[in-house]
Amino acid sequence: MRGDELLILRDRASKYGDLPGGRLGETEIYLPFPESLGREIREELGESVRYSLNPEPLFVFPHKMIAGHEALGIAFIGRYEGGEIELSEEHDQMKWENVRSFDPRSVFFAHLLDAVLRFQSEFDLIRRKAPAE
Repeated sequence: MRGDELLILRDRASKYGDLPGGRLGETEIYLPFPESLGREIREELGESVRYSLNPEPLFVFPHKMIAGHEALGIAFIGRYEGGEIELSEEHDQMKWENVRSFDPRSVFFAHLLDAVLRFQSEFDLIRRKAPAE
């Protein structure tokens, strides 16, 4: 997040909306989630991005990957603090969208759409859990 904005990425292969994050590596299941998420953020947004992250998950949701694999999504709240965003090869576009006015139905589908809609509906409560500015 950046204020009331959410960073929306576009998956290069599917052209669907995506959020920063990713899958745990084989050995990462034993590490704290914020450590694994930090690796994914650096991979997807670049080494110079600075952020803060609330270490407690917001909510858990079912997530079916594009390739048909079923997964468990764990949503965290973070705050963009600066640095140049450099997209990885996985994504070809990014855009900051206002959480309150953005219509996620235009880019997200299935379980990830449900997760973004939930985030929007609970935004005022979630914002209080966000790392301090």
